[in-house]
Amino acid sequence: MNRRMSEAKVGFLHTTPATIGMVERFMKSRLPGAAYLHMYDGNVKAANFSSPAGVMPKSNLLRWANLAEELQRAGCDIVVSCCSLMPKATEFARQVVDIPCLQLDGFLLDRAVERYSRIGVITTTEYTTPVVKEGLEARALAAGRQVSIVFAGDNRALDLFNAGDFDAHDEIVLREVSKLAAMDVDCVLMGQIPFGIIEDKLKALGLAIPILCAGVEAFDRLGALLADRGRNPKGAAR
Repeated sequence: MNRRMSEAKVGFLHTTPATIGMVERFMKSRLPGAAYLHMYDGNVKAANFSSPAGVMPKSNLLRWANLAEELQRAGCDIVVSCCSLMPKATEFARQVVDIPCLQLDGFLLDRAVERYSRIGVITTTEYTTPVVKEGLEARALAAGRQVSIVFAGDNRALDLFNAGDFDAHDEIVLREVSKLAAMDVDCVLMGQIPFGIIEDKLKALGLAIPILCAGVEAFDRLGALLADRGRNPKGAAR
């Protein structure tokens, strides 16, 4: 393999430590030849939840752009945001740096709109709802497609997650996924990136419709994007 093709370097932006471990798991299993860096700022999450749902604090636009610029200076080929509340900040950062900036869950929103008309979405916080709705509707408008969106979820799950009671969190989320799947939706979109942590449990439900979460598919799509840019990680799973 061409030496340059084995030198992919990905920069990840985080607002919660939980997504760092998730990324580590999938990078090692799906893109084992790629180097990567993590940048974490808990102040971003605090500012998001101190603002009204659907409103991006201006301070977070600046924080995300500065972090993306640091990753660019560190030699990253691409910047990946691992917070579902940050698409506007990621778009802002894209105007600041000279490398691609994208949302990890953007791949999943793309697929949902491309393939399905009645999209079920699981969330554990009302803050995610307007962001995911806007992302899906914007993609549908650009593609000339009509979609309907059905939201479901239990906000108690996020409190349990933040308290470190992951088993109780997972139990609630899995129950909500099963209920949503029975509501005549074409797919279940997991509207928050940390849901990738429970991808194996989601598969074990054995549902008849697709479940879209930021797990294997998102990282395989990331690998394909790196390949398109001529930075194919050696040993990347396909």
